[in-house]
Amino acid sequence: MRRLCLGIALLAPVLLAVVRLRRFQRWAVSGASMSPALQPGDWLLVERLGPGSRQPSPGEIVLVPDPREPSRVLIKRLVRLEPGGLAWLEGDNPPASTDSRHFGPVPVASVKGVVRYRYWPPRRAGKPV
Repeated sequence: MRRLCLGIALLAPVLLAVVRLRRFQRWAVSGASMSPALQPGDWLLVERLGPGSRQPSPGEIVLVPDPREPSRVLIKRLVRLEPGGLAWLEGDNPPASTDSRHFGPVPVASVKGVVRYRYWPPRRAGKPV
């Protein structure tokens, strides 16, 4: 336990610096659509994507505006890239997920970020797979 607290104390300033660079943002998971990879209450570091950024790759977990309600953001796994710059997104937990199986593919350009690291809770810290 003491070792875990020391690790968190050492990691916290690094995480803060990375977030301050504005290349990354913090994100909280609120639904079960990505279980077991992501659970409600997990906190993530998400790399922001924008014009000129690299294209996300299949298998990565991404943030994308909900095509039905753009003010809402979805966390989904990019399953495949389709012709015409479209991305097929799916949740890891199909019964709890509304994804491309419901609304179809979305423009790759609409992907706002890629999940890079889960930092909370400490026992689940690491790269989500």
